[in-house]
Amino acid sequence: MNRLNQLPLLRLLIPFIVGIICAVYFSFRQDVALYLFALFFVSYLVLTTIKKINSNYKLRWLFGVHIYSLFFLLGIVITQLKTTNQPTLTNLNNQLVIGEIAEPPAKKDKIVKCVLEVKGAKTNENWTSIEGKTILFIEKDSLAESLQVGDLISFQPDFKDVPEPKNPLEFDYKKYLSFHLIKQQAFLKTNNWTLINQHETFDMFVYADKLRQQLIANLQKFGLTNNELGVASALILGYKNNIEAQLKSAYSSAGAMHVLAVSGLHVGIVFMIFNVLLNFLDKIKYGSLIKGLLLVLILWFYALITGLSPSVLRSASMFSFVIVGKAFNRNSNFFNTLSLSALCLLVYDPFLIFDVGFQLSYTAVAGIVLIQPWFDSFYEPKNWLAKYIWGLITVSIAAQIATFPLGLYYFHQFPNYFLLSNLIVIPLALFILVLGLTTLAFSFIPQVAIYLGLGLKWVVFSLNWSVTTIDKLPFSVTNQIKFTITDTILIYLIITSIILLIAYRKFYYFLMFSFLTIGLLSLTAYDKYHLLNQRKFIVYNIPKHTAINFIDGDDNILVTDEKLHKTKNKLMFHVQNNWIDKGVETEKIVNIEQLKKTHLLSNIYKIDNKNLFTKNNYFQFYNKQVAIVDNNIIPFRPTNKIQVDYLIWTKNCRLTLNQINTMVNFKFLIIDSSNSNYTNTKLVNEAEQLNVVYWSILKQGAFSIDV
Repeated sequence: MNRLNQLPLLRLLIPFIVGIICAVYFSFRQDVALYLFALFFVSYLVLTTIKKINSNYKLRWLFGVHIYSLFFLLGIVITQLKTTNQPTLTNLNNQLVIGEIAEPPAKKDKIVKCVLEVKGAKTNENWTSIEGKTILFIEKDSLAESLQVGDLISFQPDFKDVPEPKNPLEFDYKKYLSFHLIKQQAFLKTNNWTLINQHETFDMFVYADKLRQQLIANLQKFGLTNNELGVASALILGYKNNIEAQLKSAYSSAGAMHVLAVSGLHVGIVFMIFNVLLNFLDKIKYGSLIKGLLLVLILWFYALITGLSPSVLRSASMFSFVIVGKAFNRNSNFFNTLSLSALCLLVYDPFLIFDVGFQLSYTAVAGIVLIQPWFDSFYEPKNWLAKYIWGLITVSIAAQIATFPLGLYYFHQFPNYFLLSNLIVIPLALFILVLGLTTLAFSFIPQVAIYLGLGLKWVVFSLNWSVTTIDKLPFSVTNQIKFTITDTILIYLIITSIILLIAYRKFYYFLMFSFLTIGLLSLTAYDKYHLLNQRKFIVYNIPKHTAINFIDGDDNILVTDEKLHKTKNKLMFHVQNNWIDKGVETEKIVNIEQLKKTHLLSNIYKIDNKNLFTKNNYFQFYNKQVAIVDNNIIPFRPTNKIQVDYLIWTKNCRLTLNQINTMVNFKFLIIDSSNSNYTNTKLVNEAEQLNVVYWSILKQGAFSIDV
């Protein structure tokens, strides 16, 4: 194992990353960060000129403090520069705007989603140059479907800020887009935009996208269709839009999702192929330099046509540094090379540090380099096949150890058969990549390419069949795992302490491991105790639906309509993260329609929870009373008004608040998301006139209280 003093670039990378994170989550005045950076830089230069300090070994820490501070401040400054002068696009509403399609459009059922680079806006007959990014949702038609990267369009937008998540712990799309410097979005109908012209001037990114589309068309021409075409396009060219959601889920559950993202594996294969093909250059003068230059160009061209994902950027940059070092007969420490590639990418785009693919890519490589040799030393196979299989096993285990904390934190699941899937998937993926590149290389000879395409189709079919079969095995995946950022940090510290203990055999590393493990177990036990005593009442924001959640310890009762229950994916998108965080069991569904039918038949609707009672549209959860108002309510004048704590207004009930007030005495009105905007606005106005305390789910998001 290398000591940290042999890894100067890694030591500089750490404060740089800390600076980026601090710039994102804490507010710093840009001028203050710049002044501090200049102050430390000048101070460092002064220290180097003072001989008594410069030559005193005991004062070397002064230089270390200055260098680390400089890189910390550099991380802050670069991040701030990226976010400075980003225009507020809502100021351009009702003006004529011109923009360029920046990424391949994604075609949905009724819309085409585009990332647009705004180029300018027309105000008072004058054009103003503006730079900014936005998301456009364009009504789907033949013209919208024909849009490509580089096309210029003009439109009169109604830009709106990307909304905050409306449910507890729901995926924060606003934060995700902010890391891509996008803050506004707009919806365009068919007659609200015009295609000015399709991109005609040369642009490297536009050319790469068109070339990738042409290569995908070639694969289709040579016999690949449906899921075979989708997986081949993803695995060879990094284009994942053609893969069905169900198949993606199978790859994820089987622990094979990494083969669908072009990464170091794919870039490494391309490097090996062309490294062999260009071996003849080693025999001529300056041949190693020419070969190195060609290899770098080939790798970056491949990275370009595969979409420049974070994993490809990491791999291409790392291989580039290795190639350059080899061309000049220089060998450097692998972790220095890895750190240099990360540093260069983060200087270019500091927000890459928040990209899940970037994090998984670097941790996987670091884990393989650090951990795999240790596993490899356990056993020395005698023949090439055993060596290959043992190598796959050790690499898979090492990569899984390095990445599973991130996988649990982001995806809350663990693929139990990851070892089995990697033994099958990786060889097939290698074969598909080589065969796919060969098929594309022979595309100008259709008589050959058609047979290569047929072989490719069957190999991809075999890969898909293997993955779906593994996914269907019993206990193929452990999901719904609660895993916090604290758990993630502690697990990585525990893994680090184990590596240090194995490498150095020092007792204090054992103590470090012991204390960290005890700390993790203690936090887990405390969290479990807290969750078992929780009592929550939640009304979710799921447009056009009612969703009322009673959580009692780990018991999970959801009151909803039949239509939402049948569209499970839609339901889980809004509530899954919250349920995982609350540590609840599988939901018990109380169907509102069925509830009414049951009562009409004079039967009792039983809910398997002693603390929740229901009758008609009335619920009592511990000491809280909840009533649901819908169009089945018939106005009447009771002798004694019904007393409830919370009144939930649903399904555009046609009654007025005054009419309900004659029947029900309530403390708090909740207007749920099954109501239209019109009904919501009408009720809000009525509530304000009557001084009723209310909560609008559509406007304010989900309602949640501890009972």
